[in-house]
Amino acid sequence: MSILCGTGRRIINPEIGHRICGYGPDYANAGIHDDITVTALYLHDGERAAVFLNYDLIGMMAPSSRRIRTAVAQAIGIPIDHVHLACTHVHSGPDTLAPHPFSKKANPGFREDYFARLVEWSTQAAVEAKDGAEACELRYNFAEVDGNMNRRFNFPDRRSLYIPDNKQLIGQSREYVDREFGVIAFRKIGTANRYKAIITNYTCHPLCVGNSSDLITADFPGVIRRTVEETFAGCHCLTTTGAAGDNHPLMPESGFASALEMGTRLGRIAIMRAYDSVPVEDTRLRLAYPDVSLAPRDPETLRMLPEHQARSRPLREDRSELTTQVSLFGIGPVLFAGFPGEPMAEHGAMLKWSSPFLKSYALFTATDFLGYFPTVNQFHWGGYEPNTSPFARDAGARLVGNILDHAQRLLREQPLDLPVLESAGVDGSPRK
Repeated sequence: MSILCGTGRRIINPEIGHRICGYGPDYANAGIHDDITVTALYLHDGERAAVFLNYDLIGMMAPSSRRIRTAVAQAIGIPIDHVHLACTHVHSGPDTLAPHPFSKKANPGFREDYFARLVEWSTQAAVEAKDGAEACELRYNFAEVDGNMNRRFNFPDRRSLYIPDNKQLIGQSREYVDREFGVIAFRKIGTANRYKAIITNYTCHPLCVGNSSDLITADFPGVIRRTVEETFAGCHCLTTTGAAGDNHPLMPESGFASALEMGTRLGRIAIMRAYDSVPVEDTRLRLAYPDVSLAPRDPETLRMLPEHQARSRPLREDRSELTTQVSLFGIGPVLFAGFPGEPMAEHGAMLKWSSPFLKSYALFTATDFLGYFPTVNQFHWGGYEPNTSPFARDAGARLVGNILDHAQRLLREQPLDLPVLESAGVDGSPRK
């Protein structure tokens, strides 16, 4: 079966002086190194339509996301829950963060004039995507790419070092790394190598450049896109980030040459794996955007932390749970699951191992921007992510559990239609 697929794109560069978001306040950009963009993907499976928006931004709060989703839904004529988005979490883009729901402080770096333009750009890209939709074959593939590392280094006495601030430890961490590189391709019907869109997913903070420069850049995801699109004329590439809360590039904060090297390598792999990708008969869209409640940090969570200073942080007086959302964007047998902040690579693995979909990928900073969701065990070891997380120790696991529950529900309503192999050859290929 074919699926209607269209793409659209707009450049979303900020004005010079707009604060860069990711490394603290008062960090104004001095110009544009390479364009940052929003890329829209429009899909229609014959019964329902959906739009997915991919941004070169650090993230956005749920009310901001809803503002964009509402505008796009109205422009396209689809329900708001059929409009999903994800940010790459690049730290070299403009500040798009409205105040956190746990904070009473205004964010002076958030500019309403820029965000109003972002809403308009997003809508234009989505309309362009719908208008240019054409029949495509859904295909998928994956590879293992050694381009990332876990940024946490733990000692037996529960000291934890943050490797980006201790770069002599690069290559020494033995914490979990997710090196899967997912490739989902939409190949134009009747062609052997003409693609309408390619989606990639890799579990790595896009911080090859980071604060080595005060120029706006999409970092290595932008290079992936350029590499893919230079080869596949007329194709738009969407670069999504997996559960990268504790996964970093091997050369963090090392400049534009590192971003070029890493992005070029990943782009080449995307091209290669599109070539031998597998066609999919089940092209149905399975969509959900459910609410989930998260408990704030509690005394039990504080007592797990090894550092006195971290234990001394005051708890919120309001102990009520915070309601946010997760997102499920199923394209045939592949699920993209959006998180409201920064889950760890271990959570991405939990999702992949337990998902009822054939392949599942986390979407970083997709539905909200609420902070880190460390694993329960990581609170025993402390370090940057557990020390700064505003949530109870099991928040990340609850998010994964919620996503899995809704994934099961989607497949009860629409079971997967996967081919049955008579047997497998010695090399793993189907034998007829």
